[in-house]
Amino acid sequence: MCCDEVMKLKWTIHELVKKAKTDNSLDFTLDLNRFLTEDLEDLVELSETKVNGYYEYDETNEIFDFHLNIETTLTMLCALTLREVFVPLNFTSKISFASEFVDDDTHLIDGITIDIDQYVFSEILIEKPMKVYSPHALEEYKEDIQTMDEEEKLADSPFAKIIK
Repeated sequence: MCCDEVMKLKWTIHELVKKAKTDNSLDFTLDLNRFLTEDLEDLVELSETKVNGYYEYDETNEIFDFHLNIETTLTMLCALTLREVFVPLNFTSKISFASEFVDDDTHLIDGITIDIDQYVFSEILIEKPMKVYSPHALEEYKEDIQTMDEEEKLADSPFAKIIK
């Protein structure tokens, strides 16, 4: 299964079983930006994600194991300056699917198809750094420390009325 165009990865179980012994290699490019939400405040964009590898089918247990190399570049916001920072990622991952519960690391097959895009996106989120800094962020960072006297502290306190 190979292609150069950006696509969605969705196969029927029958299709995967049929190709498992003849052509189980995978090589594709995904656009995963559709999974970005407002909750991911520091993640601005993903470049096209290149995924290659192979899958295995365990007939006895009816498990599909996808062994993937995932390569993409994240555009994230610097934790101090909010400037965009490019973060290259290149890692391997194993994603497993079964029709019945096996363990917490194996995903259940919903219906007769396996749609792997969202699982690749989840793997990217796991590999994503918690924070990134632009190259000169610490040099540009300036703290503006405000001090308050006792009167200001009491005036701003929600317990000020109780103290009086």
